Amino acid sequence: MAIATSTDLLIHYAHTQSETDVDYVLRYRTTRVERAADALAADTSVHYLMTGIKAGRLTSVQILPEAALTAHDTNYATLSICPYTLATGVVAAAYDAVTTKITGGTGNWVAGVAEPFTIAAATDVFAVTQGIALTVAKAGAGVVVPRCTIEIEYSLD
Repeated sequence: MAIATSTDLLIHYAHTQSETDVDYVLRYRTTRVERAADALAADTSVHYLMTGIKAGRLTSVQILPEAALTAHDTNYATLSICPYTLATGVVAAAYDAVTTKITGGTGNWVAGVAEPFTIAAATDVFAVTQGIALTVAKAGAGVVVPRCTIEIEYSLD
């Protein structure tokens, strides 16, 4: 196919299912959000990370801490990725959660090393009326969650 115009270029690459495919490039997105460190070990919080511009599905979520965190089986944090309703701000049940426990959790965090969530693109979907939030809950005396970047990869339906 001879490519003479920008329209020809779009048609040529459409539906090749690669990074050069215009549909692919426009559908798949990454959002990065900075989260401040907790002031106190017992601090809990909700962070509204992104709003839905269109229905879609999560494909990957990870946390990149800027400082170390020492894991503990009694005093720990649970970080959850959840949908929330845009009109009310009400957070729904979590898609997935990570805990900063030694046993069955992430273990110690190392600055600059990503901690991934387990995301299932088939079921971790959001509607145009929903956004994505990060909730931080604490157990025992808690732990200070350091400043970190939350990276959300998603596709639009």
